[in-house]
Amino acid sequence: MGIVQLNIHNGGAMYAQSESEQRTELRLAFLKHLPKRMEAISRRGRRFCFDGWDVNGLSLLHEDVQRLAGAAGRYGALEASESLLALEVLLDEVIASDALPDAHANSHLLEQFDTLEHHSSDVAHVQPGLFADTPQTPHGTRVERPPEAYWRRWSADAPIPEEVRATASAAIPQQLPISMPTAVTATHVATPKRELLKDRPAKPASGAVASVALQSRPSRRIYHLTDGSEFAMALDQRLEQTGYELELLDSADELKEILNALSPDLVIVDPAFQDELEGIGAVLRATRERAGTRLPLLVLSQEDTIPARLTARRAGADAMLVIQSSVEPVLAKLEELLVAAGEATYRVLIVEDDRSQALFAESILRNAGMEVRSVYEAFDVIETMETFQPDLVLMDLYMPHCDGTELTALIREREEFLHTPIVFLSGESDQDKHFEALSAGGDDFLSKPIRPKHLIAAVNNRVRRARAVQERQQLRDPRDPVTGLHRRSYLLDRLNEALAADGARDRAGGLVFIEVEGVSALRDRIGLTALEQILSDTGKLLVAELQEQAFATRYGDGCYAVFCPERDDLELEKLAARLRNVLVAHPFRAEGKPLRLRVSAGVCGFRHGFADAGAMLNAAERAARDARAIEKGVVRYAPAPRDVDVHYSVLLGLIRNALERDAFELLYQPIVAVQGGDEAQYQTLLRMRDDQGRLYSAAEIIPLAEGADLIVEVDRWVLTQAMRVIQQRRNAQRPVRLFVSQSAASLISAGQAEWIAQQLSSRQLSGDQLVIELTLEDVEPRIDVIAAFCHALVGARVQFCLSRFDGDRAAEKLLGLLPLSFLKIAPKYLAAAQTPALRDELRALVDRGHRGGLQVIGQRVEDAQAAATLWMSGIDYIQGNLVQQAARELEFDFHAAVL
Repeated sequence: MGIVQLNIHNGGAMYAQSESEQRTELRLAFLKHLPKRMEAISRRGRRFCFDGWDVNGLSLLHEDVQRLAGAAGRYGALEASESLLALEVLLDEVIASDALPDAHANSHLLEQFDTLEHHSSDVAHVQPGLFADTPQTPHGTRVERPPEAYWRRWSADAPIPEEVRATASAAIPQQLPISMPTAVTATHVATPKRELLKDRPAKPASGAVASVALQSRPSRRIYHLTDGSEFAMALDQRLEQTGYELELLDSADELKEILNALSPDLVIVDPAFQDELEGIGAVLRATRERAGTRLPLLVLSQEDTIPARLTARRAGADAMLVIQSSVEPVLAKLEELLVAAGEATYRVLIVEDDRSQALFAESILRNAGMEVRSVYEAFDVIETMETFQPDLVLMDLYMPHCDGTELTALIREREEFLHTPIVFLSGESDQDKHFEALSAGGDDFLSKPIRPKHLIAAVNNRVRRARAVQERQQLRDPRDPVTGLHRRSYLLDRLNEALAADGARDRAGGLVFIEVEGVSALRDRIGLTALEQILSDTGKLLVAELQEQAFATRYGDGCYAVFCPERDDLELEKLAARLRNVLVAHPFRAEGKPLRLRVSAGVCGFRHGFADAGAMLNAAERAARDARAIEKGVVRYAPAPRDVDVHYSVLLGLIRNALERDAFELLYQPIVAVQGGDEAQYQTLLRMRDDQGRLYSAAEIIPLAEGADLIVEVDRWVLTQAMRVIQQRRNAQRPVRLFVSQSAASLISAGQAEWIAQQLSSRQLSGDQLVIELTLEDVEPRIDVIAAFCHALVGARVQFCLSRFDGDRAAEKLLGLLPLSFLKIAPKYLAAAQTPALRDELRALVDRGHRGGLQVIGQRVEDAQAAATLWMSGIDYIQGNLVQQAARELEFDFHAAVL
């Protein structure tokens, strides 16, 4: 991914933000992605500790830690900065020793990586708005002081937080491979009122609970005002087993207190508290208004009497159930109420001077699940609307002091109620009166008498349409409707997200900063209004020149940033030159005269590993300023030379030597069937050691081999060794399938397909034991040539796997062009447990693969949560250190590996 940034220098005061506001925006964008950056560093460090260190990896990790520590300190994340600084000190000591970390140093580093990961979760739970120096706007985060001793409700054995429960509920069932740590399963336990639970049956085994949790929905929080009866304990036990977060309370005052502090999803009140329902109902109504949800109230009773039902109704109960021998009816009603509460409650304000008529309509609508408030005095309506914020007003036509038509006109004068639906409900049959009411701002006219279902349908339809319109208006398109430019905060978020992604240094793309010179003088010459028009036209020109995935934003006084994914430095430099030429050549006009802009551009790639968006923008800006002095007007950012450059030359010599002496190594990592099976299959991983025993990974070897035109030789070495292993295992009657990655240069090399077919034939091997792995990034730009390569090997029964598959439209097209047998999903889906949208996308991707007859593999699986998410999606295989780290031997027990 990348960014192109254009800067119009020193101008545009109408658009300019203060330096303080700009710093705040950068800070918030950085803090949002800081936890992910810290976790990525921790994962990288752990891999080095377990797989072996190398000089280049150590140097890059130290540099990334150093930069991130500085950025965290600048932006006020002090604990994170201190943790990163402590890690930086350890890495400093290792580098100063001129030796790679030994076992003792690794133990200290692993402790620091643990600390870093712990602090990353702390940072993830801190809202940016809570930092002391962050300005708060009316639209900022609302912060409330919790009640005293609120923490006592969630002690060590109290309900598990929702994010932890989500992990536990996705836990993998039993029967994990021996080398694979068993996912932690957790049962939800009640709150500190342990004496109420002492007589409960024993809890089921963890496996049984995990099974239930896997089938249950995301947990809901329920407050139960319990009398400790046998029925109450049986109900609580079932709720816990089903996966609900249960808070047990034994006094009405305690329920009121906690309702004021934290809103649940549902409240249950036992029969012993019937006399206190009125007070509970008052607090509940306030909580509903504050939270903007229906918040169902379920009242349990010992007897079915009119006074009991009337008391429950007056308290705002959604349902009253009489206790029976079984808890099943309560569970069924509870589920029904929670489903109905999934959508925000419709709020209806009834304006009616006749109390009996108002109560009639209120009863109908309340029974339909709506929140209703009645006003009997016309002069109280505006004030009530300000506090109640209704979705719809049900208006009487004739009232004393002020009739409905006049009141509607007054309501429409208020901008905040301009689009609130107003429906008249009256016995007036005069059509002219109807017309007057609608002309005053009414939306509909219903005639009395009206059947309840017709009233409910009319209100539902009106509110539903009004909310749909409101949601469309509130879906803030990040683009300016006039220029097509995106908001700056959107770019900063995307840029920090790209910098935080795993392997950011290996991704194409970058930032170009283009500067229009002399803007300050231009403003003095043509005036601010004319200058703003030119800057607006500049934005339109940029947007018109961009391709589908790119977007532009105006950054500060006269800056423009263009985010361009998947462009390497050369392509970004060409894009910057083209954009610069467009701006230079365009005949702008000011005061009726032609005007030409002087423009320079600086290009900066993601591969330089910046700590945050601000650092990358500064580097690009410096390059743009350097570009002023040259005729070309475009300069690519180049960091100061590093000592590790010498290391690259040494490493290239090692690669040549390894080819000559057959000195590469292959490691193997098992690819395990989720449902179990005896078929052995492994991923081959290229490694190389130097004379001191230092281990180099494929990520270090392949780029250098490609740059030195050695990649075809390297790839053929790997394929030759893989075929040798397949042959040896066949002869030993222990067949194995090997996945072998091949670079794009090898795939399109002349004669490569014929060479592979000849090697298989000479060894008398069946090609279905060899899977050639292609990456999505390599295939997309060369699809015709690579498709021909694949089809040429179909006759030899060679199988193919497309890795890093993300399911977008371009990737989908490849499935119909390549003879694939396997798909490996993109790394982003390993975090699918965190977002419902990503989980749904993963399921759709797996379904798409299965419909095409493909088997789907999740790779780089490092933890149980990621494995559980993949398991729930219906994936076929997983691969990663969670199953087993890569090893020289192929001795994994596939028969015992059942997820």
